[in-house]
Amino acid sequence: MICLVLFGFISGNLVSQKIQDTIFFRNGSIVMGELKTIKLGVLNFDPEDANDITVQLIKLKTISASGVIFRVETTADQVYYGKIVPHVKTGYITILTTRDSIALPIEKISRLYPFKDNFLDRFSGNAGLGYTYTRSSNFGRLNFDLNASYVTRKDEVTFYASGIYSITDTNFSRDQEDVNFKYNYYLGPTWFLTAFISYQRNLELGIKRRYQQGAGFGNKIITTQHVYGWLRTGMAINQQTSTDDVKSGTLAEIFGQLQFNFFRFTVPKISLDFAQTFYYSLSQKGRFRNSGQTNLNWELISDFNLNLGFYNNYDSKPPASAASTFDFGIIFGLNYKF
Repeated sequence: MICLVLFGFISGNLVSQKIQDTIFFRNGSIVMGELKTIKLGVLNFDPEDANDITVQLIKLKTISASGVIFRVETTADQVYYGKIVPHVKTGYITILTTRDSIALPIEKISRLYPFKDNFLDRFSGNAGLGYTYTRSSNFGRLNFDLNASYVTRKDEVTFYASGIYSITDTNFSRDQEDVNFKYNYYLGPTWFLTAFISYQRNLELGIKRRYQQGAGFGNKIITTQHVYGWLRTGMAINQQTSTDDVKSGTLAEIFGQLQFNFFRFTVPKISLDFAQTFYYSLSQKGRFRNSGQTNLNWELISDFNLNLGFYNNYDSKPPASAASTFDFGIIFGLNYKF
């Protein structure tokens, strides 16, 4: 009997120690559960015994989420790390950092997510796969893409890989491949140092393989409730082999990259990623290159998206004699977010 009483006391004490997040609506409603993220104007919340819900920030009175540390990015390019507690003023939250407490209007939050101490919890990304086939020509085309990122307080590491392959009854062709590993070190809320290494293959432009390394600096130029924007510039060197098996020496280039992410997290959930990179050669007079990628994702069900992509590549002086100067294409497939 004593054991049962003791077990009940311990169990009840553990339940009472479990901290639950709470969102308070302007109309007086209260929902308890787990705060997942706030991203560009919309809160994602996991209620008790129910499916995830999304809430527009303008509908919230305040938020309580003191169980974990959150990273909070604002539309004014400020970054805070702390716990979230309610504020007495409607439409505000209080961020409790290690040094101070900050009152912040909820609608000024551009992005909020739990800052996990666990190494694996800091990873996020998506993977996509697509395939088309025509029986009349016995021709198929396979494409894939993979994005992954790892974030700490000062560091951001991203990995990207994609490929397009042609398949017939007698042949398998690696038409296009891209692999990119990029590292950003943030000096402040918006300015950062950047470095990257990459591999590229593009038969249309006469590139059998190209290895590239570069470094520079950048700025997060836009942070609003629906748009992120980055600008990077610096120096790069590359070594390439053409489809004619002609190897180049070490080529130096100046690069500039413009990248935008557009989000809409009300139904239907849509995101658009746009990036264009420009290279001006310092080793070959008059050579100019450009590569770009645009991806539209439409969420069909939780974590699964319909993906429509467009890529473009230009080289004013392609390495192979019979190669084109311009290549583009449209890819289609399904995408899984993790």
